[in-house]
Amino acid sequence: MNVEIKPPPTFAPVEHTLTSIEGLKAAGVAAGIKASGSPDVALLTSDVPMAAAAVFTQNHFAAAPVKVSQRHLLRSAGQVRAVVVNSGNANACTGAQGERDAVEMCERVAKALGCAPHEVLVCSTGVIGVKLPMEKVRAGIDAAVAALSSEVEAGRRFLKAIMTTDAFAKEASAKVGDALVAGVCKGAGMIQPDMATMLAFVATDLELRAEPMKRALPAIAATSFNAVHVDTHTSTNDTFMLLSRKKVKADASWSKGVEEVARRLAWLIARDGEGATKVTTVHVTGAANDDAARKIAQRVVASALVRTALYGNDPNWGRFTSAVGNSPEVRDAAKLSCLLQGIEVFKAGEPTAFDRAAASKAMASEDVKLELKLADGPGRALLMTSDLGYRYVEVNAEYTT
Repeated sequence: MNVEIKPPPTFAPVEHTLTSIEGLKAAGVAAGIKASGSPDVALLTSDVPMAAAAVFTQNHFAAAPVKVSQRHLLRSAGQVRAVVVNSGNANACTGAQGERDAVEMCERVAKALGCAPHEVLVCSTGVIGVKLPMEKVRAGIDAAVAALSSEVEAGRRFLKAIMTTDAFAKEASAKVGDALVAGVCKGAGMIQPDMATMLAFVATDLELRAEPMKRALPAIAATSFNAVHVDTHTSTNDTFMLLSRKKVKADASWSKGVEEVARRLAWLIARDGEGATKVTTVHVTGAANDDAARKIAQRVVASALVRTALYGNDPNWGRFTSAVGNSPEVRDAAKLSCLLQGIEVFKAGEPTAFDRAAASKAMASEDVKLELKLADGPGRALLMTSDLGYRYVEVNAEYTT
């Protein structure tokens, strides 16, 4: 099979970014942490304390900045003044020195802003198992403080400085009445739905308190960052932060705007997927319950055979249905039906007569829908996955060499 290796996609900049939120300033600078010389220290600050909540990786080797940020959120009761990020080095599996370095990053920002260190959160991303080059990090933080700006492009410089293997910048925004929600994220590999599968920062001028934000965030992540899959490998540094500047009164539906932005960012992660050419959204319905539906969907999106078929625009329903059949959560496989881009290719346990060429053409899209319908109960789930092609192997085979 001859499949064209396509260049990375391009997306027009969104209207609003983090610094569109009144009172936020940002910077992104090059400190020499990355050998490429690309920006690698990012800083986001507020002139007053922000309400903050976050969800983090569940990896048992959680990186030093994850541990420090968790402690700081508890100590500050979710009131923060800044987030500092470095890329090019994950500061993971670096022992006690790694935690001291993460704390020092917070202390240096706090001193510059005149706030307490526990009012600063910290993130890192990059190669695991290498200690931070702290001389470069210190100089980068000082340069970022000096470069802080509220202009829209400053939010994009922050985004540029958190990227690693990303092929393109990922940003999204939405209006919620008179309020604004804006977010950025990085992530292309080491993506598996297990909270939170990348670094993501979403800010809003909705008037939110830290405790309701903390309660709502897992549900928001469940339909966005926890519903995106690239390679069944959760990172040590995964972090999703929500920050509120408390300007516009929020009603009970405030989370919908945040979820809209988070889902768009999650889709962009799957679209990147280190060489991906499309995102396939897998809809499972009719499972025994929602948990069963999610486990069935996870079987499908984790299958290399399914994802290579998606890459090759191959309407090979046998791969999709057999992945479902491998799920112990299925009660009555004989009633399974499968639709690919709205084309029914399998019904009630048997293949249908469909136009394979037309189905293959329909799959040649960057946004594909795969529906798997059971008759076991009311359960439903949605997961997004990238396809699996040649470029993914190339990127990851050469990552540290």
